[in-house]
Amino acid sequence: MFVLSLVATITMLVGWVVYVVRSGSRLAPDDPARGVHWLLLGLGCVILFFVIIGLSYQLGQALAARRYAQKQDEFVANITHEMKSPLAAIKLHAQTLEREADLPPEIRRRFLSIIEQQADRMASLVDAVLESGRLLAGKANLPLEPVDVAAFFADYFAVAAPHAESRGVHLRTDLVCAERILGSEEALRRVMDNLIDNAVRFSKPGGEVRVRVATDEEEQQVRIEVEDDGVGISKKELPKIFERFHQAGRQGGPHGSGTGLGLSIVAGLVREMRGAVRAYSQEDRPGTRLVVELPVAAEGV
Repeated sequence: MFVLSLVATITMLVGWVVYVVRSGSRLAPDDPARGVHWLLLGLGCVILFFVIIGLSYQLGQALAARRYAQKQDEFVANITHEMKSPLAAIKLHAQTLEREADLPPEIRRRFLSIIEQQADRMASLVDAVLESGRLLAGKANLPLEPVDVAAFFADYFAVAAPHAESRGVHLRTDLVCAERILGSEEALRRVMDNLIDNAVRFSKPGGEVRVRVATDEEEQQVRIEVEDDGVGISKKELPKIFERFHQAGRQGGPHGSGTGLGLSIVAGLVREMRGAVRAYSQEDRPGTRLVVELPVAAEGV
């Protein structure tokens, strides 16, 4: 409908301009009405220009809204699939525990552990949806406080490295930072969880994820780099990967398709901590590198 409206409007205005030009050509050169015709012609050209701009803008907005609605539909399908898997596992193991009263204690403990893991997975999905909604609405900005980067990452890597190893990927870390940032430990943990989960998910079994934390003295920033050796992201998709619901077309990850919220949450939390996040991927070599830059806390904070 927008395209038809644009074509009809352009056709009518062009027809009107042609009519004015032809009418003016029939007038004598010294006829005062000739000037009026040229004034009308100029006015018609200006109107034509603004009508085309306005209709093109509306068309672009309509197409963007349609694409966003399609991404929402894909998100609903993905989140439904992601939630059904842990629910099915919880139900299966709970029913087994209920029906098989004489299960050996070690099997009962293993089943209970699986139920707990799947419940945590469900909670993580719900938290991601809630956090994404909060960031989109711009509500309840993070309370910022000084965070000791070295202490935070020493504790974080001690937990993250074994978790990555359990998923068949080696986590290599390089911590060269003694600065503090003005941020939130919980937000920083969520940022790192999403970045490392993405890197692990798109790495090949037996692959490596490299994390480097260092201080950029010149820019007075703490620079966090997370790099995988997976299939990478095309240059066309790089500007979109921090959009809500967008999922980069990296196929072949062994840990599912995700919800399309992770990197949008990363971008939102980093903005709340007054930092910036960027992604780099080279098509002539494997892997993707994501860089988070957070400002160093001022002295005395």
